Amino acid sequence: MKQKQFRIILFLIVMLMGSGSSVAILVGSPALAISVFLAGITVIYLLKNRLEEVVEDERVHQISQKASWITFQIVIVSFALGGTTLIAMRNTYPGYTNLGFFMAHISCAIMVLYGLLYMYYNREYGG
Repeated sequence: MKQKQFRIILFLIVMLMGSGSSVAILVGSPALAISVFLAGITVIYLLKNRLEEVVEDERVHQISQKASWITFQIVIVSFALGGTTLIAMRNTYPGYTNLGFFMAHISCAIMVLYGLLYMYYNREYGG
């Protein structure tokens, strides 16, 4: 199977998974939603095994690394600022204080995880 065919089929599978999950949520059946998700993942996995070899070079990995780093920074800053804002507005909107603390804790946890993984891979690859 060619890369273009795989992408088209993948798009259709994701659309079917979304519509199946929507129906499951409307019906109120979490078992159906989970089974739709697992079936979709299984079909994608089986199709990925039939995919012809894709050539990747260092440029593709470097672009992916830069995109991941920028995404990481945006998510961390958004969670930290959003959490701080919600905590600061606790007198006006007391219902959102827990969400603010959750966002702040998640941003801290992600930064700690990043630091630990950085130390591990730095030691692993002799940095």
